[in-house]
Order: sequence, then structure tokens, then C-alpha cells
Amino acid sequence: MNSQITARRNFLKKRSTPLTIGFTAVADFSSFIGQEYLAGIIRACENYGVNFINLASAIKPSFIIDTSFFKQYMARLPFLRPPLLDGLISWASSLSPYISNEEISSLFASLKPLPLVDIGYLDIPGVPSIRIDNDYSIHLLVEHLVKVHGFSKIAFFGSKFSLPHQLRLNSYKEAMADFGLSVTDDMIFLADSLDEQAVVSEVEKFLKEKDDIQAILTSSDIIAHILIEELEKHGLRVPEDVAVTGFNNQLAGLTSSSPITTIDLAYFRRGYEAVELLIDKIMSSEPMAESHRVVQTSLVIRQSCGCLEEAIIDSQNDEPFPIPAPGPDSSEIEVRSYLENSLMQAFPYLSDDRKTSLIKAILSDIYNTNVPPPRTILTWFRRHIFSYRYSPAKEKNSVNSSLTKDISALRRILLPLVADNPASTRKIENIFHALHAMHSVHDRYRMISAQVDSHNTTNLMSLALMLSSAENLRQIENILRIKLSALSIPGIILCLSPSLSDDLSETNIEMFFPDSCGDTPSPLPIRVREPALFPKKYFSKKSSFSFTLTPLFHAGKYLGYAFIFMNDGCMDLYDDLQKILSQNIHRVYIKEGKTQTHTLLLGNREELAEKVQLTPEEKPAVRGGKLDSDKIIGYLLDHIEEMCDLNKMASHFGMSKSYLTRRTKELTGYSTQTLHERLKIEQAKNLIKSGKMKMNDISSHLGFSNPNYFSNVFKKVTGMRPTEFAEFQKRG
Repeated sequence: MNSQITARRNFLKKRSTPLTIGFTAVADFSSFIGQEYLAGIIRACENYGVNFINLASAIKPSFIIDTSFFKQYMARLPFLRPPLLDGLISWASSLSPYISNEEISSLFASLKPLPLVDIGYLDIPGVPSIRIDNDYSIHLLVEHLVKVHGFSKIAFFGSKFSLPHQLRLNSYKEAMADFGLSVTDDMIFLADSLDEQAVVSEVEKFLKEKDDIQAILTSSDIIAHILIEELEKHGLRVPEDVAVTGFNNQLAGLTSSSPITTIDLAYFRRGYEAVELLIDKIMSSEPMAESHRVVQTSLVIRQSCGCLEEAIIDSQNDEPFPIPAPGPDSSEIEVRSYLENSLMQAFPYLSDDRKTSLIKAILSDIYNTNVPPPRTILTWFRRHIFSYRYSPAKEKNSVNSSLTKDISALRRILLPLVADNPASTRKIENIFHALHAMHSVHDRYRMISAQVDSHNTTNLMSLALMLSSAENLRQIENILRIKLSALSIPGIILCLSPSLSDDLSETNIEMFFPDSCGDTPSPLPIRVREPALFPKKYFSKKSSFSFTLTPLFHAGKYLGYAFIFMNDGCMDLYDDLQKILSQNIHRVYIKEGKTQTHTLLLGNREELAEKVQLTPEEKPAVRGGKLDSDKIIGYLLDHIEEMCDLNKMASHFGMSKSYLTRRTKELTGYSTQTLHERLKIEQAKNLIKSGKMKMNDISSHLGFSNPNYFSNVFKKVTGMRPTEFAEFQKRG
């Protein structure tokens, strides 16, 4: 065993309490990238006996955009600290569509001294990371296009405003130079974004300037997929007229009309190694310097470059198996010996019993003329497909290719046995046609099953229906106990606020399921004063645990949060469960009269409003209208924990954004954004005076994107930093 693996295991074994690490990101988990990261992290945690809490926020693609997901992500920030977590894996660059890189860096810097490892492409000061080598990856693609296909005119397609795409553009230029190939400006096409229309615009530009371009290297499979579709709309065939390669090995590369040659970025491996690097950081008594551990990428050959997949080439291989086949007059003992040796070489992982049963099936199908269809080889192979597909020793993304190779290898073993018998040859060929058909049918069944299972549509609908009739919280708990097993969810811990809440600062543990998931839980409910102080003894099991943490959020209010035992990385399932639970718990809260909002608003609304109102002398003379200052300030106080959203506010009042902005300025003397910030700062002053919250928590609770921005706004309004204001209050 590797000495570093041994050192990690020894360190973890000596700890008095199990290590607990988290993962934080904002990602579309219907995409396989997030799922692969999660799968790698979970596998490493299982192998090392480390506890895992998934704190990622899922973006669920929908025709109706859910704008609350980022707020729900921010609600997880109070959990990202000791003693709940001993370390954290971040995918910091997943936040880049929502806040600036500077804000991201500041956000994660504020989590110190929590040990942190990143798996994205952003540099966070003092944080080691797991990276891929863009130079090496792009070099693999260019080398293949040049050496295998002889191309010399290779264009580049990417995005202007994506840092990874810019890095890949630089790598493309260097790789082309390495092979003595020139790059001119008219060979580079950069879309304004990854949106389809932006890429299409660049394709139109390419069609005007394409001239003698032989191949196009793209910086993502998404771009490559759109590119292929558009080229074929204009009569250009891929790869016959122009070759195309991708990058990322995403689902789009498989669904393209010409499956895309690409680079696999080893997401599973990166997630796994992030756990190892984090353990190393926690082990070390010395601070780990900011460094980048590079994980090897690989070239995935498909059809868009002009090649065929390896499995397809192997299936066309007519050469006999390397072990010479016995002649037509050979004895059964000689035939059995040939099959045993050949199968040992072709299928070394098969048990003796499985090889024996396959030999029996082969001999029956070749030599027994009385056996009617289906052939016994088909029966054997049906079981082989299932054992292969669900074997934990095999990676899911390699199963299809390996099964095709198995069929091809078996064909090469059997055909020489019947080479002198045309009738037997036809019989064997028919069997292999049936085997390929069986493989295709089972793969189709698997795809349909995966789609259904990933959403557990029927079981989720049944759960939603049962919960909709629940009259109280106890009934909700009883329904969960009955239905969770149908969703393959091992258990859940519910932590609920006493009433509708603007934050998750104080909750009660209301439910354990199963009851034995913790160490003899105290009588429920159990009070939890703040998220990071959740008592980890209630997570304890004989083996390490994996949870996903999800805030329960509905109608703009928090009802608490849930720790859901993770059975796999299917975030869609947990996201759906969160929405169903939140809606029904909210309904019960309303029914039971738990409508008094539990909030951190310490000053009353009138006092806060008074502090931002103009004096009678300052108020301008304005004409009457349906919107007055009380309504404006009232709305902003109702949404004091959110970022200022003019579109949402204008929609609430049924007016245009420009009218709202103008009217707010007329009535209050401030812009809507400034007025909202001043209300937030008055509230922040109350919270600082109370001394019950840390500055970072105040910033988060009041909807500031990061602590630095909060500090700057606070100083702009009050003339001092929040920490200076706190010191002033202590001295006063």
C-alpha cells in the first residue's frame, strides 16, 4: 500500500472523533460533472472512513427559473465552520456566474482557519487545489489531429469571457507552434458566451471565412455539439468535410449526430484526490502552501475527428484468437482445453464456475443440433450483462465499451472452431448478431431505468400526495418513515424552526429516522442554537456517514433544514424531496398558526424606517401617486435579508422599473439600492450591539454577497468599519 495512504489511515485511526468534511458548490447536478465530483468524494470518504456532508446547492433546470437557489446556497454558509466540519472541499469557480471572482475569493478567505481544498480553476490565496493540465490536454488533441489525420489547418472555437477557455486558447497556440503550424486571427472564433445563439453567431462567421480549414478544436463539448449541428444545417458534414473535437467529455458529446472526440477531465479522480489532499492538509502541523496538484487527463476517441471508437474497430477484427484452435477432428478434451485457455486469457476476471458454465453453453450450441432458440450462450450472456453492469469493481462509463469487447473476443474464439462447417458458422454468426442486439436492448432498458430512477417520479408523486393530506408535523414524520425506503433514502434528520424564519440561527431537532442513526438521542425536540453547533454525536453510526444538507425554504421563509442520508450522488432526488417537504411543512405551519416570523430584526420596523426617512424640511414636493414612501420602505424591510432586486420589486407593485426608481428617489431622496443598503446597515448596527452574531454571519443574514462588500457599505453609511463600530460600542 502507498506510504501516504497508510499515513492517512493511521492518522484517522488515532483520532478521538471521526473526521467530518464537507463539499460546497452551486451546480447543475443533472449534469454528470457535479455527479462525478460527488461520486469521487463519496467513494474516497467511504474508503478512508471519513464522514461527509454535502452542502452544495443544486440548480435545477426549469422553464420557470428558481431565483432562490443562490439565497439557499448563502444560507449554508453558517454550517461551513467548526465544530460541524473539520475541513471543506470547494468548487469555487461554480459560483462565478453569480458573483465576481474577487467576491468568491473573499467569501472563501472568510472561512479561515477551516482547512480548505478547491477543485475549480480559480486561485484562492492560501488554498491548495486539484487541477487539470490544459497544455497537456490540448496537446493531445492537436497531436491526434496532426499525426493520425495529417491536418495542418486547425481552427479554434471558444468563449471570450471564460477563463478556462482563454487558457485553452493559449494552449492551442502553443501546441500548434510545437508542431510547426501557424495560427492566424481568422482561425480563432470566440463567442460572447456559451449560450447557443452566441455560438451560432460565431459559426456564421466561420462559414464566411472557413476556406481551407480541415479541423476545428473547441474548448468544450457544448460548443462542439452546437457547432456540428450548425455546420450540418449548412451542408457541411462532420467529419467528412471538417473534423471537430471537444473538451470536457460531457453528455453533449455523446448525443451529437457525430459522437465527439474529446478530453476526459477525470472528475471522479479529482473529487477522490481532493479528499486525500484535504486529509493531508488536516494532518500537517504546518500550514500547507498554496499549490496545484495536477490530475492526468486522457484523450477519448470518437467519430467527429474521422476515427471510430476502439470497441467498433475491435468488433470488425476478423483475426482468430492468438491461441490456435483445434482442427475439425479434434477430441472434446482438446476443444475444452482450447476454450479454457482462451477464456482464461480473454476473461481473467470470471470465476471458475462462470467459465465452466460458458464452456458448457458453447459446446451445447455448437454440437447439439436439437437445442431450439434461444441459444444457451444468449442465456449465459444475459446474466453476464447484469453481473458486469452492477459490479462495483467496474466504472460505469466503461461498461458499454467492455461488453462490446467481450462479445468481439468471444466471437474470435468461437469462429475458428467451426471454420470448416458452414452450417455451424452461420449458427455462430446468428448467435453473435443476437448478442449485439441483446446488448443494445439492455442498454436501452438501462437508460430508461436511469431516467426514471434518477427522479423516482412515481414514488415522489406518491409521497407528495400523502404529505398533502398531513394535518400536523407528526403525520409528516410518520409518512416519511413509510415512504423514504421506496426512494432508496436510508434516513433523515429534520431540524425545524419554531416558526417561519428569516434565518437558520436557531432550530429544534424534531425527527430522527431511523431512530438508531444516532447515539441514543435525547427526548425530542433537541435545541440547536446555531447551525455549526449541530451535535455530531447524533450522526454516529458503526460506519462513516454521508449526508446532504438542504435548507427547507418556501414562500420566502425558512422552516429549518434537513440532513438526508445519501445513497448516491443523485442530487435531483434530494432537491425534489426538499421542495415537497418544504411546501407541506409550510402548509402545516400556517394551519397551526406558526406564522409569527422568527427573525433577527432587533429594532422594530418603525424605528428602522424612521432612521432612513427625510425630515419634513428635506422632503421634496411631489405629486400624488399610488406609491408612497411607507410602501417602499415596508417592502424593503420585508426583503431586508435579500439582495436588492428591482425587477422583482417593480413586479410586486405592478409598475415599470424606471417608474419605481424615479418614484423612490422623489419620495426618499435615495436610489432604491441605496435605501435598501441603509436599512440593512441600521439593522446591522442593531445586530452588532446585541453581540450575539459574528460579522460574517451578519453579512450573510442581511444578503450581502460577501463580508468585504458589507464592510465597505457599512463604512460608506456610518463612516467606520463594522469592527470599529463594535469596538466603539464596547468603549461606550
